[in-house]
Amino acid sequence: MVSIDAPLFLPKGRLSIETPGPPHLRASDRFLLRLGIRFFPISLGPMRALTARGIRLRALLEADGFRTIEGYPGASQDLLGIPRKGAGVDALRAGLVRSGLWGGIEDDRTTHDELDATSAAYLGDRYLAGDFVAVGDPSEGWMVLAPKAAVLARFRAGKAQTGRSVSPRPGRR
Repeated sequence: MVSIDAPLFLPKGRLSIETPGPPHLRASDRFLLRLGIRFFPISLGPMRALTARGIRLRALLEADGFRTIEGYPGASQDLLGIPRKGAGVDALRAGLVRSGLWGGIEDDRTTHDELDATSAAYLGDRYLAGDFVAVGDPSEGWMVLAPKAAVLARFRAGKAQTGRSVSPRPGRR
């Protein structure tokens, strides 16, 4: 199983990432909006290249028999109360370590990309343990958020509205 920190699917109705115009948001993106979590739409400038790369990588990995999940480390960092890389690499590193992650990230030479990769690996671990929430629409693919308790706490705190796009466990895509 490979957790990928990139969009792996296009919004329903969008023919290609290169085609301008709507739709710009997937069901998983709309769910992030309801949670109050910031993200860049896949149709925004540099996100188009990242999305195209993610879609190609997913296809290659799945052709080789790997299961892939779309993880969004920034969303899970927000849900866990960990500062994102925009707050500084040291704050992100400290938050990850406080959350119990380790294995080289304590080194002050660790880059923000490596720390986000650690967060993506954490999402993969939580997925395999069944401690995750997948959001989205099966026709657009799922986005994995973890852990369950952090997502539920966001709802209980009144910081989100419930939506139909929540699924406790996605089917294989």
